[in-house]
Parts: sequence; structure tokens; C-alpha cells
Amino acid sequence: MRVSSSIAAFAALSALLVGCTAETAGKAEAGGTATERANGVSVDLMADKETLVDTSAYVKDGPYTIASIMQGPINGWGLTLDTTIEYLAAQEKDIEKLTVVPVNGDVDRQISAMENTIKLKPDLIMLEPLSAAALSASVSRAVKAGIPVVVCADGVEGKPYTAYADVDLYRAGYESAKALAKELGGKGKIIMISGIPGVDAAEVWKKAAEDVFATYPDIKIVASEYGNWSIPTSKDKATAMLAANPEIDGVYAGGSEGAIGALLAFDEAGRTQPVFGTVSPLNGWLRLAIEHKVKFTAWPQPAALEGKYCVDTALKVLRGEKVTKFVHIPEEVITEKNAAENYIPELNDDFSVPAVAPIDVYVKAGFGRK
Repeated sequence: MRVSSSIAAFAALSALLVGCTAETAGKAEAGGTATERANGVSVDLMADKETLVDTSAYVKDGPYTIASIMQGPINGWGLTLDTTIEYLAAQEKDIEKLTVVPVNGDVDRQISAMENTIKLKPDLIMLEPLSAAALSASVSRAVKAGIPVVVCADGVEGKPYTAYADVDLYRAGYESAKALAKELGGKGKIIMISGIPGVDAAEVWKKAAEDVFATYPDIKIVASEYGNWSIPTSKDKATAMLAANPEIDGVYAGGSEGAIGALLAFDEAGRTQPVFGTVSPLNGWLRLAIEHKVKFTAWPQPAALEGKYCVDTALKVLRGEKVTKFVHIPEEVITEKNAAENYIPELNDDFSVPAVAPIDVYVKAGFGRK
């Protein structure tokens, strides 16, 4: 978090746009950014995937000082990301100092962290922006000050960054929702559980799912809530939705914390487990889905791979190596059919699969199964 999947090159995608219907193309608002979508993917990112970045102004001899400003270890996904980045940086001889600045999921703290870090003039900043709009000015200031910025796991409005490493967030949400709709035969009652209100990944995944369900007239969204990417909060929200809706056929969760919360709520209520479509599966989701024999499709936003591609891209920028504007992380899908081979029994439920660092690194970080 494995069947391989790939997106066609932008040239091929462009050909598909000819004659697209309103059902498959248009402008989608997500996180305050107007982005063109077609056939379930972000067209602009597919173009950026083919666009080379001139890194010549940033080339320097190591060792490097790099700042890492991520969401922080507010959940298992965030801790997996931080742990992986710190491990990879420690293995790299050209990284002299990695300054980790956790902001605990707070956009205002992240803006302050960016402004303070710019004053320190590191060789490069790695950033997981909590808001595409709110972080745009800070990223622009850093780049204008001669500090390259590699963003990962979310983009920035206006794209002032040097490079962006991620999956296509919209596609992940779109495809997981489409798989859910198809599994239901195009009809049924669905509840939705999203992440943190206003955070771009949460809003993009929510929008993508709504776009899919709007094309199925016999699918009805009976309730939609934000679970803050918290399993207890998601469980409470799901419990309330179950009480108000005696018939629920499917659950769409923008983040598997929501899926876990819903599964637990269904189990506690003695209700038959629905079909699930989710994004960014945690180890705990795989464990529970296997135990309860749940049908599901989960598209990835894997924290450890986000960390790997972010660090790799940062080093390529500083070494003057080939980098594209959008660095596309391979998207591999997990369903009930391959869940067991992706589940990591040595690690606890909070871990974001798959592993990049050795298992014992994650155990030491607190992911050991007790």
C-alpha cells in the first residue's frame, strides 16, 4: 500500500481528450485550485510528468543541509513518512544535516516553519504542504531566495515549487470510487468519510468520488462526514450514520482511517459489512479486511514511498540530475485478492504499507506489533 498500474503518457492522454463528454472532462475545484481532469486523471500533472526542470542553478557539491517540513506524526501515515525520510537521509553520505520540522497538522505552524527555515538558508526544502493555497507564497519566497523546494504528497497552487513527487491524488480517489460503484453493480446507498476539512488530499479525494458517483443515477450518497483521518473519530461518525440509515451498501473513505472506523462501526452494530472503496491503505485496514472477508479496492498514497521519492528527487536537484516537474510515484492497487501479500504482520495497524526501510527501523519508531 499488489497489482501494477500505470498512466499513459501525456501525448496518448491528449488524444483521448478529443470528443470527451462532460462526464469525463472539465474543471474541478479542489483545495482552491482549478485543475483540468479527464478520464479520471489530472491532465496538468500528466503534462508535468513529461516536463524537464532546469536544476543548473541549484547544483552544488555535498554534503547538503536539507529541511523536512511535513505534517508531523499526527497519525500512522505521518510517522511512517517521517521515519522513512530520516532513515534514508541517515544512509546518504551527501546529506550532512536533515532538520525535521514537524508541524502537527497545523497549516499556520507550517507557514511559520517555512518562513523561519528560509531565513536559515538550507540547501533545499522538502515540504508536504497542508494547503495548496496557503503555502504558495512561502514556497515562492523560498525559490526566489535560491532555495529549491521539492513538495511531496500534495501540490501547491501556482506550482512555484521546483518539483512535486506524488501519486495522482485525483486518480486515486476516482478509481477507488469507480471500483466501488462497479462492485455494487451501479446501484446502492453509500456513505462517505473524508479526512481533515480543507486539507487538499481530503478535498481532492472527496471531489473525485463525488464526480464518479454523479455518473451513476442509481447510486445515492445518504451521508457524508469528515473523520479527520482519525480512526476513533471516523468510527463515531460511522456509528451515527448507521443509526440514521438502516440500509448502507457501500462505504467510500478518503483515507483508510475512515474505512477502519466504518468497518468497526458495522461490526459493533452487528450489520453486514458493505463493499469498500478507499485510498491510502494502512496495515490495520489490511488486517481487518482480511479478518472480516471484506470486498474492497484501495488505491495508494504510500507514505514510505512518498518519503523515498521525495528524498531521491531532492538529491537529484542538488546534483543537477534529470528531474521532471511532476515525479510520478508508481500506483499499485490492493484489493481483497492481494491483501494478504501486502500485509506486514510484524508491524502494527498504524503503519502505512509498503515498507521502504528495514522492518526493524519501523519497529524502533513505535510500529512494532505488541
